Amino acid sequence: MDKSLPPTAPLMSWRRGFLLGFILVTAYCLWELGIDFVQLPPSASPYQSAINFFSAAWQPAFVEQNPSLPDGSPSFINRIFGNLLTTLRYAFIAMSMAVPAGLVLGFFASRIWLDATKHLKPLLWANYLAVRFITTVMRSIHELIWVLLFLSFLGDSPLTACIALAIPFTGTLAKVFSEIIDEQDPASSEHIHLAGGSSVQAFLAARFVIALPDLLTYTMYRLECAIRSSAVLGFMGLETIGLAIKQSYENNYYNEVWTELYLLTITVICFDVLGTLVRKRLHRPAPSPRGNTATASIAELKQARPRWKLLPITWWLLILGAVIAWTVGDDLNQYHSHLSRWERFCSFAKQLIPEPVRHSGNWNEALPWLSELWKTDGAQGLHMTIIIATAALCIASTFGYLLAPWASRNIANASPFGIHQGPASALKAFSWRVLGFCLRSLFTVARSMPEYIIAFLLIGILGAHTWPLVIALAIHNFGILGRLWAEVNENHDQAVSRHLAARGATRTQAYLFGLLPTSFNRHILFIFYRWETCVRESTILGMLSISSLGYLISRESSFLRYDSMMYFIGLGVLVVFASDLISVTLRRQSR
Repeated sequence: MDKSLPPTAPLMSWRRGFLLGFILVTAYCLWELGIDFVQLPPSASPYQSAINFFSAAWQPAFVEQNPSLPDGSPSFINRIFGNLLTTLRYAFIAMSMAVPAGLVLGFFASRIWLDATKHLKPLLWANYLAVRFITTVMRSIHELIWVLLFLSFLGDSPLTACIALAIPFTGTLAKVFSEIIDEQDPASSEHIHLAGGSSVQAFLAARFVIALPDLLTYTMYRLECAIRSSAVLGFMGLETIGLAIKQSYENNYYNEVWTELYLLTITVICFDVLGTLVRKRLHRPAPSPRGNTATASIAELKQARPRWKLLPITWWLLILGAVIAWTVGDDLNQYHSHLSRWERFCSFAKQLIPEPVRHSGNWNEALPWLSELWKTDGAQGLHMTIIIATAALCIASTFGYLLAPWASRNIANASPFGIHQGPASALKAFSWRVLGFCLRSLFTVARSMPEYIIAFLLIGILGAHTWPLVIALAIHNFGILGRLWAEVNENHDQAVSRHLAARGATRTQAYLFGLLPTSFNRHILFIFYRWETCVRESTILGMLSISSLGYLISRESSFLRYDSMMYFIGLGVLVVFASDLISVTLRRQSR
């Protein structure tokens, strides 16, 4: 026996196990959901609603469809642009609060401080765990549930909603900022330490400066997310473009709906494109000065630095936008209630005590009350929340993975992986470029529309059941995963695929046997990353009258049963915690 031969691969490797588990989980979720996509009343045509709605996409409205509006009302265009500006205003206000708070919390949530001072190590560990726990709780509760909570005990002012939006964004920014800081090369900060600098000086002069491009680009992405979340505030009664979409749709003014959808989508895409340009510019290496770099003077290095006017213009415009959002427009602190905020808060706090305890004063009755809530509603709501999230992610992953290679610029071109495969006609080269552009645009449009709005529209077309939520969540994650996977294909090492293409393999063969095996684990990491987010999003989608945790939270809030509402919110937090832990464990295993 030749001992030099490599060992045989195990029968059940990590990849085979994942694929088998993915198929089984997908099959179970589909079995739980059933195959009845349409559940309209018997008198309604199952397709007429869809035909009426989608046919209006070709004729967006530019004037009001409501014939009974009084004279002197603002025009349709003025109204929806006003709603859009309000949407942007709330997004800028929320981000102007979230970014500074996220920087501070991310600073304290970083692991680089744990070994900075040995004498303070127990205190630093306690601080690290406390900040991590706080930020996890902040981001585990969906922003709309934060809004629901804040409106319940602080009133219905726009500032209250903006603060509620800022809380989960702060938690997310703090987590990502801390991870970006931790991933930086420690060599530069160690040089400052050896030169006599303090830990704070080493952080500010080395790690923070190196991490700044990633911090800025992620901030741009969160601003895009804040615009989508701000639009959904319209479903809470605030006058954003989401409210305009809701009112137009409920009145069957479908042409108006499509105009509002197009306007929101174009706005989000513009911010997405701007963020992409900023990211490319910040990650572009600076040209070297003429001559020897090591002996170049500071003046020569400054002269050689890249200059891009759009970058400072972008940051100044964003800062100006935040200032205008706070100072221009209607009063943010408008309050409509006969109770003062303190009286409202006290009433809310009193209602948080479990109902049997409020009447008897005996806390021993709280446990049977919690058990009854779990048996009657909690278990089923939690089960459906997880099923909706998992099914949507499986569907999005399947379609996204099939299309992502053909959206990758290194594959969808006339010379795949940079290797010429014989003479190619101009028509063939143009066709590949068009295919790649169309698929990338499809991913962008799919992730630009808030899943809450998509679900709201689909419920009106397909009926009130779980499939509209699954489809809406799948569409949004299809766009996100497709883009992430296409970027992995473009940025991953392509030496094997290039070698195969040079030896005569087709682009499909070069991808399947070259790029795919080496990038597979990285692709799977994004599925685990998105699962936690899907669980959080599926919780809130239940507020559209579908039996899940979101529906239970909304129902209890409408009846002012804040004790049971907090119980269901707590269940949502626990399941997000658990999904985060499972996701982290599986990501480590895949590495």
